[in-house]
Amino acid sequence: MANENRQKAKEDFKQFMGSAKKAMEELGSEIAVTANNLLEEAKVARRQLVVSVRLDDESVLRVQQLVETGICQSRSEAVAFLTREGIRARQEMFQHIEQKIDEIRRIREELKKEVQ
Repeated sequence: MANENRQKAKEDFKQFMGSAKKAMEELGSEIAVTANNLLEEAKVARRQLVVSVRLDDESVLRVQQLVETGICQSRSEAVAFLTREGIRARQEMFQHIEQKIDEIRRIREELKKEVQ
């Protein structure tokens, strides 16, 4: 009986390890695909303006992680990538800002015409 229990435990353990290994391989594949997509997107991005920025410790850590994993090839590329992603994530806010800027420009033009 003890021998049967031991054999069943071994089989259960083998099955568990097989399932865990398969799950890790699938997860690894998904991470690799995502990382590759991010890298390609970062490469395609055009950067036209050089900007100096000061980053807090967590931001520096995240930028460095993107470089260390090979998702981005430089800190500059990583910051550009994170900036684009931040803009995409807050697209609604930027649309609202753009509307307000258009309104401000319209009011300025009206005032200029009144003064002339």
